[in-house]
Amino acid sequence: MAVDLSLFNNSVSTLLDHLTRHYGEDAKLETYVICARVRSATIPGGSGINWIVNPGGEELAGGLLREVLKAVEGNGDLS
Repeated sequence: MAVDLSLFNNSVSTLLDHLTRHYGEDAKLETYVICARVRSATIPGGSGINWIVNPGGEELAGGLLREVLKAVEGNGDLS
């Protein structure tokens, strides 16, 4: 699988810029999940979802993913 790492690097840079700009010095990154959908004719169903959770963040990942899903379904509105 060929991956353009510049796209990934730009996404990480954008996230880090957002976090440092919007959160104070006392903020602590609790967990992160990198999630990707891969489409391929060789995958049953045509696509698969893959994710990576930061070390030690496994117990928090489910809650984080639920919040992301709510935000995506609500177009960013978490209420």
